[in-house]
Amino acid sequence: MKFNLSRRQLLLGGVGIGIAATTARDYQYQQKQKQLKTLAQQQIPTDKESVLKEAFEADAEKIYEGQKIIDSLQLKPPTIPYDREMSKLLIQCSKIATQQYLTGKTIPEYDGSIKTLPAYDKKLDSYQQIISFQGKEAQISETVAVNLPSDTLVNISDPLQQQLDNTENKVEEAIQQIVTLSKEIPVYFGFVLSSPEQNIIIFRGTQTRIEWINNFTALQKGYTDPISGQYFGKIHEGFIKNYLRIIAPLPKAIAEQLDPTIPCYISGHSLGASLATLAALDIALNVPQLKDKIQLYTYASPRVGDPTFAKLHAQYIPNSYRVVNLADIIAFMPPTQSVGTYVDVGEEWSFLSHKNDFMPNHVVDTYKTAIEQGVESDRSRQYPISALT
Repeated sequence: MKFNLSRRQLLLGGVGIGIAATTARDYQYQQKQKQLKTLAQQQIPTDKESVLKEAFEADAEKIYEGQKIIDSLQLKPPTIPYDREMSKLLIQCSKIATQQYLTGKTIPEYDGSIKTLPAYDKKLDSYQQIISFQGKEAQISETVAVNLPSDTLVNISDPLQQQLDNTENKVEEAIQQIVTLSKEIPVYFGFVLSSPEQNIIIFRGTQTRIEWINNFTALQKGYTDPISGQYFGKIHEGFIKNYLRIIAPLPKAIAEQLDPTIPCYISGHSLGASLATLAALDIALNVPQLKDKIQLYTYASPRVGDPTFAKLHAQYIPNSYRVVNLADIIAFMPPTQSVGTYVDVGEEWSFLSHKNDFMPNHVVDTYKTAIEQGVESDRSRQYPISALT
């Protein structure tokens, strides 16, 4: 049988097939949507109270995730007991390091000697100051006003400028111009002391705006020791920047000159605590003869690195102690879970001194007073919830 189809019939037939195909797709889509809707309805609990309860429980679990991370590391306590008398001397040295920095910025000819500073203690008479750490401070910019005569700003070959000058009767009054001066100056980052009984390496705390900015730059950067090639996890990028600004001498270079048969105390407050934490690891890795002699004492230390860093740091620096004022917010920064994960380093020795403001809770003198009174403790404390009645 032979079919003769006109062009009109072919077109109509094509349209019909297209409509049928579209209708079939629409039907399949509608059926799939019905199935998904039915499945979704089956998965939604009819008991809204149970849904809310699960949400509350999930929120509570999230609050304690940070503590779970810390507990999971199972860090071992130091093998050497915390020495309060030594701690008193080290926190005093942190105050001296601050005065050393300020004196160096104020008096250009100052040579870094700590014996001339007000905070110097006679207990340090048996120590010899081996060296002072110096580095370049972040670029300083300040605006100053200078008076420039108007004729110094005029291009006399410019006819338009000449006409303007004639119109203004060649005003020769001074024109004030703001000039930005930029420079880098050497500053002190701390010092090294040595006696027949022990070595002490001290780093100063935060003093400049740029250093505070670096302190709160919570981005993490992977750290691999350039000599051993071992990966040590992720570290606070701001603290690395501050540590790398110590240029003369490098901490590990001076550590090579120290007596490896006596204890080596490394310490600092605030930014100095983070620098001490990094220096202790740097020295343990690159000056192995000192590794077993290192004891790290930090005060008001912010969190330096992630769980991998904290665990490996504890393996290389097992005798590490972290003294913290529980009212000092810097000691709990960055948060455990922020831009990355942060974990404290060292056995915690805490006290509570609330001065009703940010800086008084954080400064060296607050820590110094607490340690001198012997109130810091490694015991967990359950402070009561109270209020005025």
